[in-house]
Amino acid sequence: MVRKFYVLIMSMLILAAAAPAALAAEASIGGGEGWYDIYTNVDGCSIYFDGEYKGVTTGGILSVGVYSTATPYHTVRAEKSGFTSASTSLPAVPGAGEHRSVYLTLNPVAPTTGNIKISSTPSGAAVYVNSVYYGTTPHTVSNLPAGNNDLRLTYSGYKDYRDTINIVAGQTQTTYAVLTAEVNYGTLSVSSTPSNANIYLDGAYKGTAPRTIGGISKGSHTLEITMPGYREWANTIQIHANQVTYVTATLTADPQTTTGAISVSSNPSYASVYIDSVYYGTTNPGHALFANNIAAGSHSVKVSLSGYDDSVSTVTVNSGQTTTVNANLGGGASTSGAITISSSPTGATVFLNNVNKGITPVTLSDLIPGGYTVTLELSGYTTWSEVVQVNSGATSTVSASLAPTPTATQSPAPMLAVIGALGACAVILAARKE
Repeated sequence: MVRKFYVLIMSMLILAAAAPAALAAEASIGGGEGWYDIYTNVDGCSIYFDGEYKGVTTGGILSVGVYSTATPYHTVRAEKSGFTSASTSLPAVPGAGEHRSVYLTLNPVAPTTGNIKISSTPSGAAVYVNSVYYGTTPHTVSNLPAGNNDLRLTYSGYKDYRDTINIVAGQTQTTYAVLTAEVNYGTLSVSSTPSNANIYLDGAYKGTAPRTIGGISKGSHTLEITMPGYREWANTIQIHANQVTYVTATLTADPQTTTGAISVSSNPSYASVYIDSVYYGTTNPGHALFANNIAAGSHSVKVSLSGYDDSVSTVTVNSGQTTTVNANLGGGASTSGAITISSSPTGATVFLNNVNKGITPVTLSDLIPGGYTVTLELSGYTTWSEVVQVNSGATSTVSASLAPTPTATQSPAPMLAVIGALGACAVILAARKE
């Protein structure tokens, strides 16, 4: 009995000794809980206490629980993308069951860049901003620095377009550029005495005089005029952009001539021509291939085109005369066509599907069959446009009569008003005299 009593007493003493330590441990863990209520002027802000993440505000508030006996926090910071961060010192630690309010204001970060939306006529122009390539029109370039930015558009056959664009931070500027065709072509008008002489430009046969040849690149060119029984006329000519160069060649008879010529045309065009197995070139839509200085006598002429049967014939060439060969090829189908374009007046700039192709008259070859938009522009005249169908192995013809641009006429109404006013004054004066 005594022993049991002794054990009970010892157990109570041990528990009494341990109680202060347990109470002290409980006080160090937390003590009473209070709350900091963090308010922000925008929702979804991340909240940090002394750099320690505590959560995100919902409905503009986040309540953070703290213990009165724990190590106190000193600062609170709120962050959100697109806004400046906000921070402040925390007030005294709230007591058990208490709430202390903290208000933080975040301001939007001011944008420092803007955008530019670019389109052009024709579209597909290369876009450079501050000398950096960004693609082709239509195109939007983003995140450009606020202030003046250099814009450059380039397109083959057109002059470069340049502009200085003032970018406003946070905004999108819109620019529409109309590109100006760069005229690099001129026209040659050739006549000869006697007429029907053969024309060669830079070694290429262009038909017989008189003839107007368009779409010639500006600069120096070699012009040769030949005719059986006459000495060759040759000279260097200068072609000027968007202008017509006129040349008249007077040929001198050659009584000692022992040669003639062969004129070769084919259907379809673009066939290779061989005379006595020597290659002389290819036939073209609208005019034949002309072989000059062929010795008088008998000659073999072969006309060949891939996919077609060859045409072989024997012809006789007489001194001072031209022998004509018309070859109709069979057994195939041409895969391209051409358009011959002329205008009245001549010298109009030709655009094929908005691409500059020279000035009228001009023949555009090696075109894939289909519809093409032909547009003619000439200063002082109304723009002319039409869709032209190109067929395989054929040449489509366009002949446009350009209409002068209408000039504004003065309405007679103002003059009638003046006459009416003068009449009224005369009536008043007459009444006063009476």
